[in-house]
Amino acid sequence: MNLDVSCHLCGCTIDDGLISKHIYNNCSMHAKAQKTSRRNIVDYWKKSAIDSEEVILEKIDALRNKKESREETPNTRPNKKFKSDAKNNTLPLAARVRPNNLDEFIGQNELVGENGLLRNLILRDIIPSMILWGPSGTGKTTLVRIMSNMTQSIFKEFSGVTHASADLKKAFDEAKNERKLFPGRRTIIFLDEIHRFNKAQQDLFLPYVESGEITLIGATTENPSFKINSALLSRCKVFTLNKLSSDEVYDILQRASRDSKIEDKCSFKTALQLVDKKPEDRVDDEALRFLAVMSDGDARIALNTLEIAMNTLHQKIMKEDIKMVLQKSHLQYDKDGEEHYNIISALHKSIRGSDANASLYWLGRMLTAGEDPLYIARRLIVVASEDIGLADNNALPLAIATYQACQFIGIPECETNLAHCVTYLAEAPKSVRSYMAYQLVKKTIKEEYSYPVPFNIRNAPTKLMKDLGYGHGYKYNPDYEGPVHQEYLPPELKRKVFLDVHKPMKRDEEIVQQEEIGG
Repeated sequence: MNLDVSCHLCGCTIDDGLISKHIYNNCSMHAKAQKTSRRNIVDYWKKSAIDSEEVILEKIDALRNKKESREETPNTRPNKKFKSDAKNNTLPLAARVRPNNLDEFIGQNELVGENGLLRNLILRDIIPSMILWGPSGTGKTTLVRIMSNMTQSIFKEFSGVTHASADLKKAFDEAKNERKLFPGRRTIIFLDEIHRFNKAQQDLFLPYVESGEITLIGATTENPSFKINSALLSRCKVFTLNKLSSDEVYDILQRASRDSKIEDKCSFKTALQLVDKKPEDRVDDEALRFLAVMSDGDARIALNTLEIAMNTLHQKIMKEDIKMVLQKSHLQYDKDGEEHYNIISALHKSIRGSDANASLYWLGRMLTAGEDPLYIARRLIVVASEDIGLADNNALPLAIATYQACQFIGIPECETNLAHCVTYLAEAPKSVRSYMAYQLVKKTIKEEYSYPVPFNIRNAPTKLMKDLGYGHGYKYNPDYEGPVHQEYLPPELKRKVFLDVHKPMKRDEEIVQQEEIGG
């Protein structure tokens, strides 16, 4: 009578007469049932079938040897250490050299320097709800990560790009429950790119921030006054992070190259395997300083550019190499952001101030960053009437012609047309007579009663209207030689003067002082 036994390798129940064949065929024979029987296993191993046992042992040894040889082969799956090294080396350099404490943090001395307000709050673990506002690469996220390392509070990080309202609601509920269990325990929620959330999503924070159930830290590159809900903004302290100076970016680059030879996690491992040089010897100091200036205060761009250079260039990296790698597409300019309005404002004010050099510079900044030339041309049409006005009546036709030229020929040829117009407007005489007069008109209309049109200048196309007095007393000016005494304003505004309102004008104190010194 044959007994069913359990296969030692796969656990299947197999007829004891077929077990050897089953194992020899790599457990490919069908089992009778997918269950094990302790009694059958014991009976099987008690059998004096030595030949079957030998086959089993040989098969087990063969499988073990095959497994070991597969693990030891260099071309097979890497071990844990190799995977850990690979993971570290796949991180961008900016992430690998991110500072872990305030002493390593470079820049923003007013906030995190020795007597900085934010530094003292972090060290005392008294972190209020706040908005960190500043350009890219100035250390907003890094600063928050340092806070997370130093605080005793629960810390949760979210992104306005990848997370949704449901993720935050879950975090709010967890924070609420945590506070019930541990009344003294706080929860800090960090929302990077908070400006990506719309007003309705931002409103979700209000009750939890107001009740103290969470502490909100938001990071944004956009002006909070425009992008953050006013109710939420009033409950948060706004800390402004300034663009890094070129010296600060240079210090970051130097430290990155020094750290790269100390730890694997902060190394340019691929590049160092190619050349036998210290990292700081591989980059010319002039190249580092050039990169620090051209990075426009963005440490992340500087580090990414340096990493690309060291991973692709095997010789000592010089200034020309950095020029080749660095692309100026990183200019701090967002067509929908604050810098967009800052630069167009700078262009307008430079033209108004008759500084052609500065005007051309700001024009170049906008065009290099990819601004629509038609947008600039439209603004120049406004400038032509608003600031040059009656002082030079050729300004407006030139601005309109510039707009048409941009339409006809496009980038890059129309850049010359824009430069022509900008230079002309900057050097033209200025007059705001019509502009200021119209502003006063709008103010009067808004603040005073809408007076009826005087009868003498009303339209009278029908007999009925003429009978009602429309147009009565009107003097047709071409019939008269010289001026005609006739009122055109409502009687209530007879003494109101809109054009050429004489008001006291200021003189620049610095100009006055220079004149006194020169005189």
